[in-house]
Amino acid sequence: MRNSDPPLLEVKNVSKSFGGVQALRSGSFELGRREVIAVVGANGAGKSTLIKIVAGVYPPDSGEIRIKGRPVDLHDHSVSRMRERGIEVVYQDLALVPNMSAPYNLFLGRMPRKWGIFADKRLMRDKTREVLDQLNVRTVQDLSRPISDLSGGQQQSIAIGRAIAWGKEIVILDEPTAALGPNETGEVERMVEEVRNKHGTSFIMISHNLEQVQRLADRIIVIHHGITSQEFKRGKATADRLVKAITVGI
Repeated sequence: MRNSDPPLLEVKNVSKSFGGVQALRSGSFELGRREVIAVVGANGAGKSTLIKIVAGVYPPDSGEIRIKGRPVDLHDHSVSRMRERGIEVVYQDLALVPNMSAPYNLFLGRMPRKWGIFADKRLMRDKTREVLDQLNVRTVQDLSRPISDLSGGQQQSIAIGRAIAWGKEIVILDEPTAALGPNETGEVERMVEEVRNKHGTSFIMISHNLEQVQRLADRIIVIHHGITSQEFKRGKATADRLVKAITVGI
């Protein structure tokens, strides 16, 4: 990550309060190209607030965000603006429409039209198949079925595929495997590595699964009481050490 180029993403001392509650006191981290970082912390520590600031959901009260060395105008801060800058989020609930097929979910909000009127179903189907092939996902065969008929892992594949299909450089994963079994969890982890290595995508992952974090993340950022208090490189912290950093802050 460290070279003459600026980090892909820099977050410096961002904070956020809601009324009299300070949800985030000082959040800072960097993200390099082709890097996977994990953000961990106890419930209420501020990790979701930090990630939602990066995603454009919340404007920070203070601090700075830079993408490829360029400062983000925090007075013009929104989800659409951050998407334009290459950041996409896969939330824990996946934000999929259950009664719609995989192609319709992939193109949600980006529906291609024929003659300006009709959905271009062939283009949507071909693009969906292309994205799934890129992810090496072979288990989704019938693209006409509602997505509610698919397994949890298959639905996660569609959600991740949607995030990378439009050339996103940074994908935020919010508890990506919390509701999945061991086999589906392994498949999602494989996809993350595949996308990182093949497409150069960088990931920010929120997870309570410390074993998963240790497997996937190049660096682990710990948030304690609203402050990004510690950072560990891959292989430099045991699970016990991480738990202590999360719960005690040391």
